[in-house]
Amino acid sequence: MKVATVLIADPEGPDPCALVRGAPLLRHAVRGVLDSGCADRLVVAVPKPALGECEVIIRAVPGAGSRCRVLACGPDRAETVRAALEAAGPSDVVLVHDVARPFVPPATVRAVAEAVFAGAEAIIPVLPVTDTVKHVSGDIIAGTSDRDQLRVVQTPVGYRPDVLDKVCARGADPLSDLPGSVRTVAGHPTALRLTTAFDVAVAEALLEEQG
Repeated sequence: MKVATVLIADPEGPDPCALVRGAPLLRHAVRGVLDSGCADRLVVAVPKPALGECEVIIRAVPGAGSRCRVLACGPDRAETVRAALEAAGPSDVVLVHDVARPFVPPATVRAVAEAVFAGAEAIIPVLPVTDTVKHVSGDIIAGTSDRDQLRVVQTPVGYRPDVLDKVCARGADPLSDLPGSVRTVAGHPTALRLTTAFDVAVAEALLEEQG
């Protein structure tokens, strides 16, 4: 199984160089991918102004070496992923991951890759929804969603290369505009997206609890 991973730090997302638990967000994300043991090639796309600083961060991660390449984000995620795929070369499985989810367990990364290699066209990790979700019209509650049919999605999203090519060719976002054939594997609580100081505090508390 040859796996290429595209790790994206969006220009509108959290700063990949921001410190979390004493290290840059980007360093945590890269280590999580490499620790999975299934990333043959890793292409990291970062905002152009942060390119130099991000290259320094990545080169300091043990094991990055020749497996990792850094490039600037394109005008949108579809273009970014297309350029990253060209840089990565041929593969059996492509994982598209978000730097803002730096604490996805290596086991989850492996589960996504293995599910694609086993025959799935696309795979995404999910968690059950525990809150009650209401439909509203203006400020009036119009209905209640069935939680049993709702899931919180995470990353990485795993793709068969030909399926991802089609997603990018139509200009869709490979992280959110998913094909109808996408299936699911179990996600993990520490894989939450870190967009606010509260998110960071929650992630740190979960990691501390796990020891």
